[in-house]
Amino acid sequence: MIIDKDYTRGIRLFVGLVLSLFITASVMIDSGYLRFLDSIFIGQIQKTTGGFKDTIMHMATTLASPKMDIIWIFVLAFFMWGFKFKLQALWGIFTLAGADVIGFIVKNIVRRDRPVFHSASDTGFSFPSGHVLGIFIVIAVVWIVILPHIQSNLIRRLLYVLTFLFVLLVMVSRIYLNAHFPTDTVGAVVIGYTWVQVSEMLYVRYAPRLKQHWRPVLHSYL
Repeated sequence: MIIDKDYTRGIRLFVGLVLSLFITASVMIDSGYLRFLDSIFIGQIQKTTGGFKDTIMHMATTLASPKMDIIWIFVLAFFMWGFKFKLQALWGIFTLAGADVIGFIVKNIVRRDRPVFHSASDTGFSFPSGHVLGIFIVIAVVWIVILPHIQSNLIRRLLYVLTFLFVLLVMVSRIYLNAHFPTDTVGAVVIGYTWVQVSEMLYVRYAPRLKQHWRPVLHSYL
C-alpha cells in the first residue's frame, strides 16, 4: 500500500497529541510564557513592512485560504483519480474535511480572540490558524501520495524543500498580516500533524475493505 502499516505511527500520534493538548491548554489559560514567545516572534516578523514584502505575504495567504485549500485538494484528487490512485484521492479529500471539522471544533472550544489590529476580513476565533491547518494537510497529501512517485531524486527533494518553505511562508504571512499569533500557526501544524497520523491509520484499516467492496475503486492502486 502507498500508505502502509507503520509501527512508529502510534508513537508519532502520541507525541503529536501531547503537543497539541499542551499548546491548546497553554493558549486557553493564557500562559504568560506563550504570550512572551508570541511577542518576540511578532516583533521580528513585523519589524519591516511594506513594498514587495506586503505583496508576497498577501499572495501566500491568498493561495492558502480555506477556499483555495478545497480547490487544491480537488485538483490533486482529480489527477490522482485519473492515474488510478482513487483511494488516495478520496483519502486526501477526507483528510482535509476532517481537519476543517477539527479546526472548527478547537476554535470554538478555545475561543481565542484575534490580534488587536487584524483585518476585518479575518473573522472567527484565532486558534488554530485555518489557513495553516488547511495548507498543511494539502502539502501532507502531496508528500505522502505524490512526491514518492517522482523518479528524479533531485526534483523530488527540491519539491519537498519548496513545499516545506511554502508552509513556513504561510505561517509567517498570517503573523505578518496580524491575522494570528505565532502560537496559532504552530498549533495548527501540530494539530494537523496529529490528525494526519489518525487519518493514515484509518486508511490502513479501511482502504483494503473499500477496494474490495466498492466498485468505483475496484481498480485503484492500494
